[in-house]
Amino acid sequence: MKNRRLLFFICLYFTVFTQEIACAQKSWSLKECIEYALKSNINIDQSIITARLAEVSYRQSMGSFFPSVNASAGLNYNFGRSLDQTTYQFVNSTFQSGNGSLNASMPLFEGLELQNTLRKNRLDAEAGKQDVVKTQNDIALGVATAFLQVLYSQEQLQAANDRMEQVTQERKRTKLLVDNDLLAEGSLLDADALLSTEELNKVTVENLIRTSKLNLIQLMQLDFVTDIELAFPAVELPSQESLSLTADAIYKQAEQTLPEIKSADIRVFSAEKSIAIARGGRFPRLSVFGSLSSNFSNQARELNGTPVFNGFIPTGAVTSTGETVLQPQYIYNYRDVSFTDQVNDNFAKAVGFSLNIPLFNGWSVKSNVSRAKLNFESARLNAKLTRNNTFKSVQQAHADALAAFNKFNAATKSADALQRSFTYTEKKYNAGLLNSLDYITSRNNLTKAQSDLLQAKYDFILKVKVLDFYLGKPLSF
Repeated sequence: MKNRRLLFFICLYFTVFTQEIACAQKSWSLKECIEYALKSNINIDQSIITARLAEVSYRQSMGSFFPSVNASAGLNYNFGRSLDQTTYQFVNSTFQSGNGSLNASMPLFEGLELQNTLRKNRLDAEAGKQDVVKTQNDIALGVATAFLQVLYSQEQLQAANDRMEQVTQERKRTKLLVDNDLLAEGSLLDADALLSTEELNKVTVENLIRTSKLNLIQLMQLDFVTDIELAFPAVELPSQESLSLTADAIYKQAEQTLPEIKSADIRVFSAEKSIAIARGGRFPRLSVFGSLSSNFSNQARELNGTPVFNGFIPTGAVTSTGETVLQPQYIYNYRDVSFTDQVNDNFAKAVGFSLNIPLFNGWSVKSNVSRAKLNFESARLNAKLTRNNTFKSVQQAHADALAAFNKFNAATKSADALQRSFTYTEKKYNAGLLNSLDYITSRNNLTKAQSDLLQAKYDFILKVKVLDFYLGKPLSF
């Protein structure tokens, strides 16, 4: 037993280790990340199951138009006084009997309930498909956001490494000048402080990368994986075409494509069909039925040949003249009736119609109609609420995209200005016309401006991609 457990854990370890190595070595593109997440996400699987259940109900409602056919059979062991179904006489003996039947029925009219149920279930199945698409869109958008966050963190790390290299070279130059008594020792201390600050910034960015990757791994539901390598695409600024559109124009296009709006509208029609179904309970129900049946018993007997005359026997009665009344006596020979003969002889057929007229059912139909009307109003309000929330989301996304665009332009101008300022400051510092404190302050301002520009760039890309999503464009970088 211990050896089996040890072998199990060894196999599990190598499986997890192999999978982690494979995922770490693979370079994932955005498309591959989204495709993997769509295949492995539990929420999507649950929505697919819900949609399939609605599809099953739709197929079941189609089958309601066909006849219902059922067969039955029974074998009985009878003891004591029992009714023999073949002779319809009570016998006080032990015997076996059996029966079989084939029954069929089909509704002819049920207040159009079957037709409306079919339409309602078809609408529910279509709404379920739209729910699946919405869940997939939510997962894809979440993965794209996490993917973009990783790219932003990696670009930040590259910038931090570049600054580290520059500051390290500057520290070496400052040390050389201090060693030759061309600068005060305080300049070297300032250079060390600047280098420590850049090392801290690098560690912060590395932590951000790990957190961003972990978030992406969790969204993709990569089991037993702690790191992931992404294909670093050439991230370019997106087209600003969507920014030229108004929020109303974007919403009108989103209204035609978003699955949540389609699903809400479909459920309004479905609730309307529920009202028609409930009203169908007020109408008479007409159906046709038919049956075939037969039975047998091991006590079944039939006369074998003609009776044989065996003389006369007294009946125990006398005439008025005192003569004894006699009656003829016959000898009867019986034989068992075969199973096949019994089935054929007892074969019965029946066909008929059934009419059920509702008169009073404790206001159940009225209650069902009222309940269906309330559900319809709820579905209608839900569709309106979905549209309102979508319009608010589009408005917010449009405002966020414009704000991100303005912020990016401002950050670009600020970074350019501070870059020119730092270049001038660096020349003065190298010429010995500026102290190290002013130099470090200028570099820190430039570093912050570059970081703000990088953040504004990726924020602008994400906000435009959200607008493009509402316009029905695919997620890509």
